[in-house]
Amino acid sequence: MNDTDFLKEAVRVGNLQKPPRNFGTVIAKDGKIIASDHNHVHENHDPSAHAEISAIKKACEILGSHNLEGCTMYGSHEPCLMCFSCAAWAKIDRVVYASPASESTNFSYEFEGVSLQELASHLAHRPIKVELIRI
Repeated sequence: MNDTDFLKEAVRVGNLQKPPRNFGTVIAKDGKIIASDHNHVHENHDPSAHAEISAIKKACEILGSHNLEGCTMYGSHEPCLMCFSCAAWAKIDRVVYASPASESTNFSYEFEGVSLQELASHLAHRPIKVELIRI
């Protein structure tokens, strides 16, 4: 599988929820999907149950480690600051997303004017590559 395949799967998983809550995430390593999930915020009444957080938790459980070094996180949408920070704590190598937050018409993030690329440049211990790939 390639980046486009993983992003399409993230979109498919996200579409298990109806817009504007149709966020989906895939965690991949060595060309294989380790975990995937969609947004559970409203069904679980949990503001931290974003697709990215849920997929990261699943991947950590499956791999038996909080360290996801060597993994890429693919999202149907640009991750919020909380989800990006969780990816950094999990030591994910790359964050790839299909739709930027600035183009979301039915949903708005709590933070505006903050770029993930800039945030990534301030990581103290290791870089995370951040990429927008439109599918």
